[in-house]
Amino acid sequence: MIERRPSMLRITPQVIIGLLLIGAGLAITADNLGWIEADRLWRFWPVLFIVIGALKVVQTDNRSGQVFGVVLMFFGAANAFQGFDALWPLILVAIGALVVLRALQGPQTSRKIPGVDPIPMSPASPVSAAATGDQVISDFAFWSGVKRRITSASFKGGDLTAIMGGIEIDLRGAGTANGEAVIDVFALWGGIEITVPPDWEVSNRITPILGGAEDKSSGSQGARHRLVLRGFVVMGGVEVKT
Repeated sequence: MIERRPSMLRITPQVIIGLLLIGAGLAITADNLGWIEADRLWRFWPVLFIVIGALKVVQTDNRSGQVFGVVLMFFGAANAFQGFDALWPLILVAIGALVVLRALQGPQTSRKIPGVDPIPMSPASPVSAAATGDQVISDFAFWSGVKRRITSASFKGGDLTAIMGGIEIDLRGAGTANGEAVIDVFALWGGIEITVPPDWEVSNRITPILGGAEDKSSGSQGARHRLVLRGFVVMGGVEVKT
């Protein structure tokens, strides 16, 4: 008897962005055909900031990223209700609260976790860093930076989305369970950098649109591990190196 696994709908930033692009394309097409007036739909542009902010809050582990997501959501909500002129000073309050909270926390000591190597970062660095043993990753950078080292021996892949931001992924301490990992990427006016072990083969299936996807890795065909990259780069760049 064959056991079927229940299907799971995985909502990622790329899914949200894809749906927004589909909706915009359909709206413009309907406007060109005279079915609707697409100009009226642009009044809902603040919803984009609310969605991006919510994704930032949900998928960011550090407090600064979560506060930034809340600020984006507030900006979108304030414009949606046409109250931004009166409420924008609250953004300064949120930023000030973040500064106070970080000052009260003081210097944080790193705790040794089995299988996880800490990444040394400057206290003033704007990039959030983490070392994880996750089998699947999902990182989203919007006007920000993400730096992550993966140490899982059974890494499967994930999705990386950079919009006017940057993502750095270090896979030199990782391995694959079945010999292959797949990462879906989307970069819009942003950059993604992936570092792989020297014995990994890289299969670059990224489609660049006014952008670039460069593979500088040293792995050869038939290697024990293979990383498959899929997705789109629009006026941005993806670089893979050893």
